[in-house]
Amino acid sequence: MGEHHEPLLSLHRVEPCAKAKRPVQTPLQAIASYLDVAFTVTERGSSVSQEIRAGLVTWVTMSYIVVVNPIILSAKFADGSSPISFHAACRATCLSAAFASGFVGLAANLPFGLAAGMGLNSYLRYGIIDRLGLGPEGALAACFIQAVLFALLAASGAVDRVQGALPSALKSSITVAIGVFQAFVGLQLMGLVVKSDTTLVALGDLSQPNLWLAFTATLLVAGLLIRKVTGALLLGICFTAAASYLLGLPNPNQDPSGSLSAGADLPRVFDLDFTPMLEKPQEFGTAVLCLLFIVVFDTAGVQHGIGQQAGLLDRHGFLPGAKYGYLGSAFGTGLGAVMGTSPVIIHNESAAGVQEGGRTGLCAMTTAVLFLLSPVLVPVIELIPPEATAPCLVLVGSMMMGPVKDIDFGDLRIALPAFLTICITPLAYSISFGIFVGIASYYVLGGVLWLAEVSSPGGKPVQPRFLAADDDELIPEAP
Repeated sequence: MGEHHEPLLSLHRVEPCAKAKRPVQTPLQAIASYLDVAFTVTERGSSVSQEIRAGLVTWVTMSYIVVVNPIILSAKFADGSSPISFHAACRATCLSAAFASGFVGLAANLPFGLAAGMGLNSYLRYGIIDRLGLGPEGALAACFIQAVLFALLAASGAVDRVQGALPSALKSSITVAIGVFQAFVGLQLMGLVVKSDTTLVALGDLSQPNLWLAFTATLLVAGLLIRKVTGALLLGICFTAAASYLLGLPNPNQDPSGSLSAGADLPRVFDLDFTPMLEKPQEFGTAVLCLLFIVVFDTAGVQHGIGQQAGLLDRHGFLPGAKYGYLGSAFGTGLGAVMGTSPVIIHNESAAGVQEGGRTGLCAMTTAVLFLLSPVLVPVIELIPPEATAPCLVLVGSMMMGPVKDIDFGDLRIALPAFLTICITPLAYSISFGIFVGIASYYVLGGVLWLAEVSSPGGKPVQPRFLAADDDELIPEAP
């Protein structure tokens, strides 16, 4: 027995030396290891470098909002004054996006980029400030109230319950609809699809070199993706931007006067005006409810769609941490309202980062840091032409078509709502309205079938049955 224990004792004695000979991690490796564990990067099949690269792609794809959003919000009145200055709107856009994206990255560990939403900014500037006459401070107060209500709905689980009441096939149609919408936006940025007074949309001018550059970049990036080249989307953006500059093509994002560049003054804090709640309750209530409706359906739909694309949904079709995604939008909107920008939502451009491999909150944190630095990077952001990000939107949109296979188009009870969702979202240029029409048609059609069953001879007055998120049964057929 003594001879048997001796080797073991010797092994224990030399163990500290063995530990001492292990390679010591460099500070960079130690940070990478910490981030890997903190964000469960390896567990989700990703890597730290891949997440950072995906966050960079998300930011580059979204970066247009840093310039475009302030331009819309600072559009001048008839007297030449601006409701919100460009500089104030620029800083509010960047800081609210950084805060919201960082919150979602830390609290939910999801790869989403959040920022002020396109469409919402136009509604704030022209619908609420001009048409409803609430003024800048009153309009921002409406945004703040909307943020509070959205936070309450998210914290109570009401938004999750709405998501859970939908069948999986209808939620798949939302993913497809967002993909088609995103591709439609990309085709517009490319110049392949343009506005027409006769047919609403028409084929663009095929003689424009911008269009051919963007189309060439799309094929180039597609080839890189097929070959599984690391950073394909980012390489495509850099290639297109550099080629556009070398060819001397016009860039609408650049301002020759330099007035778009952010100054060195401190961010402004607005004094929110809540008096319209009493003086113009109808107008104020209309603004709050419209903003809330758009943000709820837009955020819920985009979050589910991109979560499905990333493979993060659970077996019941729910996205873990979704509540914090909603709260990130609400908190970002509240901060943005105080600083001078429109409501914050999850951008569907986050799908570009997911396609690049983003699966965790580290991707969102990278995007947040870049948005935090964006005020001083405005001159650089202006150099990125629209056609540089257009290929990413088109390619990611095509990849989001996959869930269409989960829709049973042989059953009109689910096929029609799914079809309406997919078609109306891009045609109405509204994710929220497309989702609303799909949901409304699904439940109205189910109610009609139930009434037909009850009123038919021998029909029984049973409650209508709808597909739940984790239910494979269909609404009972009318006899």
